[in-house]
Amino acid sequence: MSSDSIYDPSKEKQPSHYHGDVVRALFIGAAILIFLTQFIGTALPFSTGGIMFLIVCLVISAGITNPAQQWIHWVNILISISGFILFGGIALNRLSADIDLISRNTLVALLTLIFITTLYLGTRTLRGLMVPHVENIG
Repeated sequence: MSSDSIYDPSKEKQPSHYHGDVVRALFIGAAILIFLTQFIGTALPFSTGGIMFLIVCLVISAGITNPAQQWIHWVNILISISGFILFGGIALNRLSADIDLISRNTLVALLTLIFITTLYLGTRTLRGLMVPHVENIG
């Protein structure tokens, strides 16, 4: 068997503006933070089953994300929008005049920032997959 027949993913050309790897890492980070909120007393307005479902959705979406399938990037954008609305709403409702740099609500604000970032990067990835790459312009 020659070495030419062995698959080498490093030889694959990545789509332009592909940020799926970063989105994947941020989704795993968000899942871990959501899990940790339950141990430090940051009460989220979800049932235990709801929290576990959210964590499972984030982990599965992260695991499926790849440059070859466009549909998963649509799912990532929907998850990012949902996460931003959920945690952004919680963060704004908990906003008070005496904002501490480190508090129980800091994780909720951090989760909001993570979902804003994943929304941006997911949208850039989808744009890169949908818009044809032009080699020679002009």
